Amino acid sequence: MSLPQFTSTPDLDRQSAINQVISSTASEELALSHIINTEGEKIQYAIGSLPGLVGGSTIADVLDINKSAGDMLGSVLENQMILTGKLSEALRAPVFLGAAGPAGPTGPKGPDTGPAGPVGPMGAAGPVGPEGLPGPVGDMGSAGPTGPAGAEGAAGIAGPAGPAAPTPPPSATAGFAANTAGGLITVLVAGTNLAFPSTKLLSPDITLTSGDTLFTVNTTGLYRISYHVNITAAVALGTRLVINGANIPQSTIPPAIALSQFYNEIEVSLTAGATIQLQMYAPLLAGAATLLGGGIGTSMMIIRLG
Repeated sequence: MSLPQFTSTPDLDRQSAINQVISSTASEELALSHIINTEGEKIQYAIGSLPGLVGGSTIADVLDINKSAGDMLGSVLENQMILTGKLSEALRAPVFLGAAGPAGPTGPKGPDTGPAGPVGPMGAAGPVGPEGLPGPVGDMGSAGPTGPAGAEGAAGIAGPAGPAAPTPPPSATAGFAANTAGGLITVLVAGTNLAFPSTKLLSPDITLTSGDTLFTVNTTGLYRISYHVNITAAVALGTRLVINGANIPQSTIPPAIALSQFYNEIEVSLTAGATIQLQMYAPLLAGAATLLGGGIGTSMMIIRLG
């Protein structure tokens, strides 16, 4: 078999080479998604969720398939970490400046005479001349300082009452809660609600219930909601806000690549009684993650803007 032939100097500039690296990373990600889908269909076939299996699988068959799928997903996770590093390095690649271009044409000649220089110092005073005639009377000078205040007069009649004081600012409705204890959590495909048991700074019209996972706002308005999730190792999991039981797409960080830090911020109009939850979810199969301890593992900030 003959060896493959390559040109000695590929026709690629630096930008094209970086684009090729990014494109190859995307192709590998697509291939990994097909591998994960194949492992899922293998498990479905073994347990009878897909048609075609005659007689059913033995316990040994199921265990073998489960081990095979686990080994494959472990390899996929390792590949994901490599692809993440590869993509990060490509995106951080510096852009080098090209060679200096040729000198431009000579500009037009300036004026022969430059601007006038600064005024020179004053010369020495000449001899005093004879005294002249008296000049005209000058203008009246400015008024002198105000004299001391006189004695206080009698109090006048009280005026009418002024308008009512303004209502408190919108930021009077605000809340912050966090989990600094960390801990292992099981992440379901349907989503696992995250708790905030360590720190709770809430205005009276915001409550935190259901095991410190469910926020309820009792004032209608426009809200800014932000969250942080920090875990000890990068995993292919996603995070999202669930408001009144519905997933909010603009708040979602999908599990496209393995991450160890998740952050998002949205603005949304809420009515009194609206509920807010933060979830971590798995793309295909349940997973696990360990929240950071001794710092911010999870946090949520809710502020009413108006």
